[in-house]
Amino acid sequence: MTPETQAILEALEGLGLPPLHTLTPSEARRMREEAARLAAAPTSEPVSSVSDRVLEGPGGALSVRLYEPKGWALGGGSISYFHGGGWVLGDLDTHDALCRALANASGLRVMATDYRRAPEAPHPAPIDDAWVATSWLSEQESGPLMVGGDSCGGHIATTVAARSRGSALGLVAQLLIYPVTDLSSFDTRSYGAYAEGHWLTKASMGWFRDHYLGVGVDRTDPDVSPLHREDLSDMPAAVVVAAGCDVLLDEGRAYADRLLEAGCHVEYRRFDRVIHGFAAMPGTFPEGREAIEWAGAALRLHAGATT
Repeated sequence: MTPETQAILEALEGLGLPPLHTLTPSEARRMREEAARLAAAPTSEPVSSVSDRVLEGPGGALSVRLYEPKGWALGGGSISYFHGGGWVLGDLDTHDALCRALANASGLRVMATDYRRAPEAPHPAPIDDAWVATSWLSEQESGPLMVGGDSCGGHIATTVAARSRGSALGLVAQLLIYPVTDLSSFDTRSYGAYAEGHWLTKASMGWFRDHYLGVGVDRTDPDVSPLHREDLSDMPAAVVVAAGCDVLLDEGRAYADRLLEAGCHVEYRRFDRVIHGFAAMPGTFPEGREAIEWAGAALRLHAGATT
């Protein structure tokens, strides 16, 4: 692992935090906040403007935050972004640094959605909120529209992308940062190699899955496990970022391959020697900054191709 990766893991270990899967959701959220403070960048990256809005969502008030980079104007293109955190953790603040960096790197407006979280609002509540938020953004944006997310947010993004086919959304691209694509089993090579000691563990993924799906949900349903979707044709172009030391590495690669086989334009890049979550900390991981710059440049090209 890189020196920065090793330092973060050692610092987290020094906090003496209990394993995530032994906690209640509220305890895990407090622990996540503590870990986020540890890895936070010293200063927030400036953007031209940041504004909060409250939409009418399926479950009531739905908060979103819009980041506009310097030089952006209406019609310049937007990204509807969904944060990671296993559908249980994370919010607008935990991914503020990533969204600011992505707006600047892409030159596109980024809208982050504070979707409902499990277990209080299990599947498909986060996806339903994401759909409503993205539909609202499409009404405000006359230019190219994209979706994106990291980890479970990548899962949400590609599920919205699949749902959008044939709709008026007209998505031109999807940004998938170490996405969850298969909740049916945890038996890949990367799950075996990085099951423990690399921040996101196999036990934690089981904990996230149980809270998100609850009882009786088919784990092979394509809205639950996008890798099991039979038809991936006509999906928007995909920009995929992977972490080399991540339990989700293999399923992300497999999904990118499936998209490619279905005729989807795919750009894939793996960042070795870093852990899951690195892209959400661009001020801590040099690779996080590089990943956002690379993805932003790719999305900028996709936006330009449609204007």
